Amino acid sequence: MIPVNNDSLPWPEKHRPRTLDLIVGNSDAIASIKAWVLSWSKSLPERRAVLLIGPPGIGKTATVGALANELNMELVEFNSSDNRNKDSIETLVWRAASQQTLDGRPRIILLDEVDGLSGTSDRGGVGAIVRVIQDSVHPIIMTANDPDSPRLKDLFKVCQVYPFEQISHDCITSVLIQIAKENHAEVTQSVINQIADNSAGDLRAAISDLESYVKRNTKDSSVESITRDARRGTEETLRRLFMTTDPDIARKVLSESDLDHDDLVLWLEENLHLHLLTESELNDGFDGLSLADLALGRIMRNQDWKLLSYMYDFLATGVAGNRTVTPYRKVSYSQPMWPLLLWQGNRSRDKRGDVLYALSKLTGVSKRRVMRTHFDTIVEVIELRPRVIKDFASWLNVERTLLKKRSD
Repeated sequence: MIPVNNDSLPWPEKHRPRTLDLIVGNSDAIASIKAWVLSWSKSLPERRAVLLIGPPGIGKTATVGALANELNMELVEFNSSDNRNKDSIETLVWRAASQQTLDGRPRIILLDEVDGLSGTSDRGGVGAIVRVIQDSVHPIIMTANDPDSPRLKDLFKVCQVYPFEQISHDCITSVLIQIAKENHAEVTQSVINQIADNSAGDLRAAISDLESYVKRNTKDSSVESITRDARRGTEETLRRLFMTTDPDIARKVLSESDLDHDDLVLWLEENLHLHLLTESELNDGFDGLSLADLALGRIMRNQDWKLLSYMYDFLATGVAGNRTVTPYRKVSYSQPMWPLLLWQGNRSRDKRGDVLYALSKLTGVSKRRVMRTHFDTIVEVIELRPRVIKDFASWLNVERTLLKKRSD
């Protein structure tokens, strides 16, 4: 049996079930993946990677973690990011795939959400993954949400593909009943059924909604107040984040959101002033956002995803936790302006890689982030005060012409 890892459940320790030794959905695929992993102990299989495809919240990543735990294997995970380019994969991922572990244990390498590879920052990423697979001495498991993504075309040729289906209503209700029983929570069958219906096959969402219902400590059988989409959109993420001042709840909202990390920082930067109205709140809120942005830059540059928890902490405590005076109110959020300003008829930006590289090194954040924010600020300052262009050019050690506003 593949256990559901209790530590991954969102409940506090006193509310967690003692055991959940279940295979919940996709049992045939999970059994095949387990057999494939075990086959590595005898000889290298014909295909050295598998690709798990299916919607969020149905156990793709959890399956890999549970397998590694059950088989006592080291798990090396590479999450979705904005820096999974050719060089990064050929160094960090290749090193993990081609080298043995220090303690002699077998290793599983997990590449999460490979269908998220896109844009110039990921250029060459898929090709590099294919080459790493060919040289790997460890099982490589990848996950993806979109089976129609064109970025998966080359991976289909070298991977064994396992489709993951949404968890059935009966399986979800069985898990929810067991969790409620293990935690001595009084939840009616009607509520269990409603939560399962609302989850749309997303077990992770169902467990989260059950937790929310139990924590409300009410006998009301309605679960309308905790109904949620399986994938939380941008506005819902921001709304739920600013509705609370509890850092633990805010952190959970951030971890469950499907919003890209860089986009999340940009949306918060654009809309922070709508919820933090006092000078003190704004100052502290932007301090927290700045620290989160710095952590994100280091994550992207070094692929050090251990820092992601710090980014969430800075946003949860520094942004949401600092709304101490202004009451929550429903507002309309504005789309970030920096990406629009960046691409408005200025194709010459592609020639300014030296400027972006210098700014990235000086600020400690990614080139993508610098391109969206710092560069345009400098250009606007120079537009207002042309004499300072020589100071900026000297500081960045670039030609002055690269800092002038152009319109092609």
